[in-house]
Amino acid sequence: MARVGNYNVGKEIGQGGFARVFEAEHIFLKEKACVKQNLEASPESVELLRYEAKLLWKLDDYHSIPAVKDFYFLDKDTSAMVMSLIEGKTLEEIVEKNGALHPEDVSWITERLLGALYYSHCHGVVHSDVKPQNVFVEPHKRDIKLIDFGLATYKPKSSTRPLGYSPKYAPSELLNGSPPIPETDLYGAGIVMLRALGGDVMKKSFRSDTPEEIVDFCNKLLHYNPQDRPNWEKENVIQTLSNIREKVFGRRHTDMPVKKMKGGGS
Repeated sequence: MARVGNYNVGKEIGQGGFARVFEAEHIFLKEKACVKQNLEASPESVELLRYEAKLLWKLDDYHSIPAVKDFYFLDKDTSAMVMSLIEGKTLEEIVEKNGALHPEDVSWITERLLGALYYSHCHGVVHSDVKPQNVFVEPHKRDIKLIDFGLATYKPKSSTRPLGYSPKYAPSELLNGSPPIPETDLYGAGIVMLRALGGDVMKKSFRSDTPEEIVDFCNKLLHYNPQDRPNWEKENVIQTLSNIREKVFGRRHTDMPVKKMKGGGS
């Protein structure tokens, strides 16, 4: 795959269960980008990638979510989505290489992640697969990117069933076949936080040197019952974490995006 539309395509930089991702550059503008191509050649895989692109277009103006630039149907069984280039590493790669992060770094990463989730939920999108492998950390920008919306759902109903999930990280409602809800993603944020802190994801246990306030906040996100997790309508979860940052580390950063609905929808 040497060229897609107006983009020259380079080396492969990532692969998931459904797609591969390549470096790319616009032929005329010389802007860096990345191209995501469906892994399995089939009309169903093309539709899944097109669906992901449609969801990302609904979220195209938030800094912690990848921006879609173009979408191409290469043939009836193959498609490609062009996105802004993400520079950095996944949280899983960072922890795997360097070990546990400092709790203050974990707190700002979690704030950015919660901001992306709040923005998504305000626009009716539930990610459904929030995990360390899907959080890209951009330390030079002090930002993150929430990636891979391939299992996301738009305005899920009571009859909606999960498109899929990662068993190791999935909350009780997905394991039981119930529809994904915003609290599903908040559980995922708790998993990301726990992993970054160097805790045991399977046992839901923390390192002994983790500040108590951080442990309590993370445990609230990880409640087995989704009704016991924080709820955007009842609590400004980002502000809660910001207050904890100020108390524990002497600094805060509130990144609560404006609740903006496109086309009057939710």
